[in-house]
Amino acid sequence: MQTAKLYDIISSYNRFWSTGSVDAGIERDLLSSCLKQLDSKEVVVLKGVRRCGKSTLMAQVIRELLAHDVQATSILRINMEEPLFSAEYSVELLEQIYRTYRERVQPEGKCWLFLDEVQNIPAWESWVRGRSETEDIKIFVTGSSSQMLSREIGTKLTGRNVSFEVFPLSFQEFLRFNNLEVGTDLIYTARKAAVRKLFNDYLKYGGFPEVVLKDTSEGKELLLKNYFEDILYRDIVTRYEIRDVANLRNLAVFLLTNVARLTSITKLKNNFTISQDKTENYVSAILESYLLFQLQMFSYSLKSTMRAGFKPYTIDTGLRNRVAFAFSEDLGWLVENVVFCHLKQHHEEVYYQTSGGENDFVVKEGMRITRRIQVWYDDVANTVVPDRELACFRTPLEGHEGAEAILLTNDYEDVIDIGTAKVQCIPVVKFLLEIG
Repeated sequence: MQTAKLYDIISSYNRFWSTGSVDAGIERDLLSSCLKQLDSKEVVVLKGVRRCGKSTLMAQVIRELLAHDVQATSILRINMEEPLFSAEYSVELLEQIYRTYRERVQPEGKCWLFLDEVQNIPAWESWVRGRSETEDIKIFVTGSSSQMLSREIGTKLTGRNVSFEVFPLSFQEFLRFNNLEVGTDLIYTARKAAVRKLFNDYLKYGGFPEVVLKDTSEGKELLLKNYFEDILYRDIVTRYEIRDVANLRNLAVFLLTNVARLTSITKLKNNFTISQDKTENYVSAILESYLLFQLQMFSYSLKSTMRAGFKPYTIDTGLRNRVAFAFSEDLGWLVENVVFCHLKQHHEEVYYQTSGGENDFVVKEGMRITRRIQVWYDDVANTVVPDRELACFRTPLEGHEGAEAILLTNDYEDVIDIGTAKVQCIPVVKFLLEIG
């Protein structure tokens, strides 16, 4: 690409060179963790589904740098999904971008480099490693493919990176985007009606930032439909060169429709009458795009875990509601999905458990199970907890008897002593806000 043309493209992504400011939106909770890495040498990797806010999070880091008197021209931001780059994805393109910047903008001194959607560049990790080891440069990268980034990082950047998973808005962030901060039980009690109304909106439309900021239902639903199509075609079909798009789409919609329901590769294969290999490949591609996660059974036996099947959970309930065959009785599954995403963001190991009665979630920290969680989202008027919801707590997990027993409810709050455990009944909204 001609240097003059490349410089024009670079300049369009870095207008703060002349303005001294950047539009970075409403602050995300993950920002503080990113800022703690500013003085480290490691490459910061932000991974997450398309449109979840990775680029905005990088802009917020840039805003902080500018606020702390970092010279604007020492910061370079570029989106590797720029259409004019599509015919030239290569390490050579990365090098040309960087050389043009150094020659025309910032010849010397420390550089802050922000590369968006870097997974489009083959062997990007080698270039990033080389630059970070030989120059005074701090690098942030984002990507929308979990396993691709993990493989690349694992081979070239082991020990040289710090990775964060970026999700759509948590419920606490969702409230912030709706001009409501709830940090204490007292504030929750005072604003309870508003919080619960917004929780219903959160279940329906999810937490993609741009969707949340749309004023109309039609606008929200149009964006969600476009997001699904982008993920399906740009992050799965094109990236993995899938030809049987119809079966891929049907499989994705089926899994989205059946969030939190136990399934397996064998069941999916039989449902769609496609081969085992194709089913495994399609499910793997869907998971790698961050469209869905799979929750596996807790067991000390890997063979038992694999045989037990998995539960699919979506990255965003709004995305799921827009494309799935949804029914009114799905509310409990949606709440369970929101709880899963919350746990996924706060804990490295989350499973479901079947021995001694099924637990929706168990949280493992180190070698111990620290939490056993059941979701019971019944009508708010129902304050009698069914025995089936407590049965899973009656049999302690051997070796993990000290684990917290938590029943997440619609609005019921209590502690129930069942002999083998004291079950904390916590309204799910308070659990998500971590108050009370």
